[in-house]
Amino acid sequence: MKKETTIIILAMVILMTTGLLMVYSVGALRSPEAVLFLKHLAYLSVGFLGFLIMSRFDYHYLGSPTILLYIVLGTLMLLVLTFVPGFRLTMGGASRWIGWRFISFQPSELAKFSLVLLLAVRLTQHQDKIKGFFTGFVMPFAIAGVFVSIVIAQKDLGIPMVMMMATFIMVWVAGARKLYLIGSAAIPVAGLIPLVMTSGYRMERIRAFLDPWSDRENTGYQLIQSLSAFAQGGFWGRGAGAGEQKLGYLPAAHTDFVYAVIGEEFGFVGTVLVLTLFALIIYAAFRIACNAPDLFGTLLATGITSLITGQALFIMAVTLGMLHTKGLPLPFVSYGGSALIVSLSMMVVLVNVGVQSVECTPQKKAAKSAKLLKSLLHP
Repeated sequence: MKKETTIIILAMVILMTTGLLMVYSVGALRSPEAVLFLKHLAYLSVGFLGFLIMSRFDYHYLGSPTILLYIVLGTLMLLVLTFVPGFRLTMGGASRWIGWRFISFQPSELAKFSLVLLLAVRLTQHQDKIKGFFTGFVMPFAIAGVFVSIVIAQKDLGIPMVMMMATFIMVWVAGARKLYLIGSAAIPVAGLIPLVMTSGYRMERIRAFLDPWSDRENTGYQLIQSLSAFAQGGFWGRGAGAGEQKLGYLPAAHTDFVYAVIGEEFGFVGTVLVLTLFALIIYAAFRIACNAPDLFGTLLATGITSLITGQALFIMAVTLGMLHTKGLPLPFVSYGGSALIVSLSMMVVLVNVGVQSVECTPQKKAAKSAKLLKSLLHP
């Protein structure tokens, strides 16, 4: 699977290079000493170093009972620390980070990978009972519920949505009864409604999404500025560094709305290029998942791809006004520390699965595809 792993690595490098350019473009105005750019470069270096180190380890080690226990318990402990005074860091009214002096970390980013890893192990171990209601449906969503409930308590709905989407896809691919999964689609909707209705700022975001111009100076401001950036960029864009929305008009220009800055400076062509790169990652990752040496590798590759590309498509849709505003970074492009480092760590696991995958003969490939298709479609 050398072709697939090469595609993934090249797409990641181009996306990270684009991210460096965007962070520099925005940061040069907000911090003349290029502090923002240098911090992002430092995060990227740490993430890339982790990428190189983890590439030397077989992904099967992650599924060993001891390693899995350390990762899961360590993640839960870090999540709990976000509620402990002295460890937690509060930004924008939400306590989602832990930190000591100049170091901060967002445990919910690590929770995404821990959830996918735990589900991949459990679904593989109980494959003989995957059609059962408890083993194939209740158990995986109960596991996801533990992580999701803690993250929701941190006043974050974006990451839980991505985590539940990845859980749904992994359980589907594992072969659980589709009737259970289709029926469960109403559960997150039923759960989100009271969370939104009982929260003033979430209701404001919904109203801003439906009609941003009704409150253009407040709740609708961010989306209007984002759409304005795309409009000003046109087909070819205004040129690298020539965007105006980042001059204090567009909030979170280097994080949540970096895709809008790309749209203004590189136009329709730039946005399509970024979308194409993520599409290539989806294609290559799907091939890796289909040809993984075992079910554990298939589920691990599926979960990681769902997290990365699902979040990317979600945040791109948000900046275009197709979904309501939610604070999530664009993977590999947005400024950030925790998200960037964890995303690179997850991708090296995906690449490791790809390295161990074996290209099937045409006959075996057809039989394997037919078996997978039957598993996906059978109720």
